[in-house]
This record gives sequence, C-alpha cells and structure tokens, in this order.
Amino acid sequence: MIVRELDKNHDWTFGRGKANYLSQSDAIKQCIKTKILALKGNWILNADEGIAWFDYLTKNPNVAQLERDVKNAIASIDGVTEIISFDIGLDSVTRVFLIQITYSDNYNNTNEVEFNVTSNR
Repeated sequence: MIVRELDKNHDWTFGRGKANYLSQSDAIKQCIKTKILALKGNWILNADEGIAWFDYLTKNPNVAQLERDVKNAIASIDGVTEIISFDIGLDSVTRVFLIQITYSDNYNNTNEVEFNVTSNR
C-alpha cells in the first residue's frame, strides 16, 4: 500500500517527490486516522463512508455503538490484521472523545494510533 502523506492539517504534502508518499505500516496508520476522522455523508462518491460523528457528539452518546462503528471502520482497512487494544474516553462536559487503538498489521508490526475527536475537529 502506498498513500500520499498528509500534514498536521490533513492536507496532501508536495515538493519532496517520492518522500511525499508513505508505504507499508506508515500508510496503514495514516489510513486508519483518515478513516476514523471521515465524516459520514461528507464524500460525494460514497455517502456511507465515514463515522456519523454528529450522532455521537451529543449529551448522552451511545458509546457502545460508536465503538462498534470505529472497530468496523478499522477492520475494513487493507493491512490491519488485528485490533489488540481499543479505548474510548469521553469528556461529557467538553464533548471530546479520546480514542486509543493498538493494532497489528500484515507487516508484522504493532502500532498505536491516538487522537481526539471534537465537534469542531
């Protein structure tokens, strides 16, 4: 798997030739981040792609359903062989989710991904 590297603002990187691309475990890790942060209904070519974040960034979210949605999204990514650990922390006052995932990939690497999801991403 080869993907174009994204910067901290989730924009494509340019100007470094082949160094602007990620492969193997790094590409899988970026695909996980991209898949989880994708907003359902936001991509014109596939309105079912992504997570329905606005359904979960409410006062009493269904965290169990969110966990299922996120795990299913991760499992659908080519190269992910196992989700080793998974944790969602919710700050109900600020409505911020902290998601931590440890997974293994088909390159025999164990990787961790951690990010916050907020209503203003």
